[in-house]
Amino acid sequence: MILLLLVFLSSLILSTGLVLGRTFIFRMILHTMAMLNTILDNHSTDEQKQSLLIRNLGNLLFSLFIFFSLILIISTCSLLPFLIYTNFNWAKLEQLDFSYLSYIAMLIGSTAPFLLLSVVKTKGDYTETSMLLHRMILDNGNISKQLFFLEKKIFSSKKQKNNPHFIIISGLARSGTSALTTLLHESGIFHSLSYANMPFTLSPNAWSKLYSPTNKNLKERAHGDKVLFGYSTIEALEEVYFKTFLHDGFIQEKTLSEHNIDEKTYNNYLHYQQLLKRDSETTYLAKNNNFILRYRSLRSFNKDFKVVFLFRHPIEHAYSLFKQHQRFSKLHQEDPFTLEYMNWLAHHEFGMNLKYFQFATTNIPADANPETIEYWIHVWINYSKVILNLEDDPNRMLVQYEDFLHTPVKVIAAISEFTGLKIPISKVERFENTPSYKGELNQVLQQECLDLYQKLAAKKSPI
Repeated sequence: MILLLLVFLSSLILSTGLVLGRTFIFRMILHTMAMLNTILDNHSTDEQKQSLLIRNLGNLLFSLFIFFSLILIISTCSLLPFLIYTNFNWAKLEQLDFSYLSYIAMLIGSTAPFLLLSVVKTKGDYTETSMLLHRMILDNGNISKQLFFLEKKIFSSKKQKNNPHFIIISGLARSGTSALTTLLHESGIFHSLSYANMPFTLSPNAWSKLYSPTNKNLKERAHGDKVLFGYSTIEALEEVYFKTFLHDGFIQEKTLSEHNIDEKTYNNYLHYQQLLKRDSETTYLAKNNNFILRYRSLRSFNKDFKVVFLFRHPIEHAYSLFKQHQRFSKLHQEDPFTLEYMNWLAHHEFGMNLKYFQFATTNIPADANPETIEYWIHVWINYSKVILNLEDDPNRMLVQYEDFLHTPVKVIAAISEFTGLKIPISKVERFENTPSYKGELNQVLQQECLDLYQKLAAKKSPI
């Protein structure tokens, strides 16, 4: 009986030590991935790469030292029950009679801390293991890029040739792009990225061989707007592609800048769309609110793709953005992983990682405060001027948010005609969204945005 207790305690100490020290193990894994990511870097200069290699090597060596020190300490502590029992007389250990019950005691002691850890609820929607996997892949763009090229080599033969005909739903955040994209995707004639593709968004086929979630439960997203999501819900995830292939070049400290892409990046983008195909008859569909930043550049390569821009009444839109900024700023403080997640997807619409779109015409005052609604009206004006003044294009459609709320079936019918696709959606309940802002506003700013709103409404597609 004493032997069984010793074996149990020793195993329990060993596994508890590993559980408590898992953070150091995770760091070692992340430093190893960062080292590999640097080795695969073909974008930085030799001097930059050498500096990164030295820094990452130092981090890796230090984490390895901590890891082996931790293993040594844990192993020593796990032997203490035996050493204490034998008064540190190693000869007495040979007198202990180990039986199959000892292995059962070892199994119970070893698994108990891990079972306890598995039932402990982590803060947020992601487990520690899931967060580790996301950081391993999404923090290391060069690894993701190599996985994309490997995926392209393995699965290209099973896909059709690149198709220049695709559909993008875009707009300023809180303009209904998520609801419209989800509704269109439910028709079954489109393919896109979903949460099930995370974090291997650039290697969807290989990842689907290893991970195929069956949980179809839906829950309300963090925005608190009663929009439900699950693993099969599509989301604005293609931005990971552009972040990776553009090396975050359009992301500055306070802004996301308008930019050009080269032909190679464009062709790989088309290939990426095809890799996501599950059915040869479907068309690529994506929600991407950052799309305006490279719209003109993509048009120079492709006159055929369709893009739907949504716009919304400026006062209510600004107020919605303002409320989400407050909500996500609090959320980012309470759950730092959500901030990491938003950065990975280049979602900088609101919260602690707020950045506004930078165009040649941008004129947002330097002292504009995101804690005031006037700041968000400036953001609305900045965006709306750009989509209003885009060159005439038969493959661009303007949709008014209020039309989508009140007559969604008519909007879908108009999009069906615009895209030339038969979208089998004939019945959709109208959405409810009661205007709520009652505060005061700068009258000059208010008049400017309302005038601009009227000009957008005059150019919208007939419903």
